[in-house]
Amino acid sequence: MKQTEPVSIILPTYNRANQIGKAIESVLAQTYEDFELIVVDDGSTDETEKVVTSYKDCRIRYRRMPENGGQSRARNCGMKLARYDYLAFEDSDDLWRPGKLKAQMEAMRNAGTNVGMVYHKFRYGLGAGRGMVLPDEKIPYEKKSGDIYAQLLWDNLVGIPTMLLKKECVEAVGGLDESLRCLEDYDFALRITKKYQAIFLDEIYLDASYSVSGVSGGDSGQYLIASCLLLAKYKADYLATDTFNHRVEIILRDAGRLGATEQIVELLEKVLQM
Repeated sequence: MKQTEPVSIILPTYNRANQIGKAIESVLAQTYEDFELIVVDDGSTDETEKVVTSYKDCRIRYRRMPENGGQSRARNCGMKLARYDYLAFEDSDDLWRPGKLKAQMEAMRNAGTNVGMVYHKFRYGLGAGRGMVLPDEKIPYEKKSGDIYAQLLWDNLVGIPTMLLKKECVEAVGGLDESLRCLEDYDFALRITKKYQAIFLDEIYLDASYSVSGVSGGDSGQYLIASCLLLAKYKADYLATDTFNHRVEIILRDAGRLGATEQIVELLEKVLQM
C-alpha cells in the first residue's frame, strides 16, 4: 500500500435534506483527507440535491437516480462509480467520528493479503437518550477478528457503515442483493467474510440513529421474510457450524412477537425444501 491510498465513500440517501448535511460534514471532518464522497440520491423529492451541492468541495460527487430503487441499488450504483481501490459506506443519518477513516486505513495498511474488511464498534441511538453499542461487547474479541464467518452466521455483528473494504473483494463476491428487501447488508457481510478475513477495531467510530424513514428502519414482515431466505441460502453453512437451530429460534421468536408464527413456519418449510 502507498503512503496514502484514496478511499471511495458511498452515501445513499432518499428525502433526507434535513439530515444529510451533518452526515456530509462528519466525512469532511475526517483526519484522513484522501477520499471521494459519492452521494447517490435515490430519487428524492425534497431539497436533498440543493443541500448536497451547496458543499463546494471537489471531493464530493453527486449522482441522482432517475427513480427510487432502494438503498441496495443506490449503494451498488455508488460502488460502480467508485474511482478508488478502497470502499467505505455512510448512511444519511450517520455521523462519522473524526478518526474513523484514518484508523481503518492504518489497520488495512498493516493487514495481510487475506484481509478484505476492517470494521469497528458503533453506537446505535434509539432516541430519548437511549442507545446501545454494537457489536455486543460480550462477544470475545477473537471471534470478531480473523475468520468471523461462523460468528456472523450465529448473529450479525457488522453494520455496513462500519465497513472498509478492498474493492477487489467486492468485485469477487458481488455487490448487494437488490432482490432482498431487508438484511441485504447481512447477506453482503456473509459473502465477504466467507471468503476473506476481517479486522475488528475495538473503538466507537460511528454514531447511528434508528429511523423508519431512513436506511436504518424497515418493515418487520420483510425482515422476517429475508431472515427465512437467508437461512435457506446458507443452510449448509448454518448446519456445518451448528448455528442452524439458533437462527430458527431467533426467527420464530421474532415471528411470535408479531403474531406471525404460522405464516413464517409455512415460509420456512417452503424455502428450506427448495
